[in-house]
Amino acid sequence: PAAPAQQQAAVAPAAPAAGDSGYRVQIASVPNEEQARSTFARMQSRYGSVLGGLQADIQRADLGAKGVFYRVRVGPMSSREEAARVCSQLKSAGGDCLVTR
Repeated sequence: PAAPAQQQAAVAPAAPAAGDSGYRVQIASVPNEEQARSTFARMQSRYGSVLGGLQADIQRADLGAKGVFYRVRVGPMSSREEAARVCSQLKSAGGDCLVTR
C-alpha cells in the first residue's frame, strides 16, 4: 500500500545536497522522535563498523489511521548502489534495513 505524503522532521534536509543522490538506508520506524534518536544511537553503537560514519536522517511520516511514525534513516548515500551495499552489510551484521529515496 502506498504511504501518504511525508513531512520531514527538523533533522531531515529539505532537498539533497550536491553529490547526494537522495538515497538513504532506513533502519527503523518508531512512534516518536525521541525514540527515533535513541534507536539511531543504539544501532550506531551496535553496528559501528557499518553505521559509524553515517548521519541520522529522521523523517516524520503521518500514516493516517495508523498514526505518526518517525523513520530512522542513515546517509547521505552517493548512489542507490552505495545504499544497497550499506544495507547488505548491515543485514550481514545482524541488523535489518531497506533502501529508500
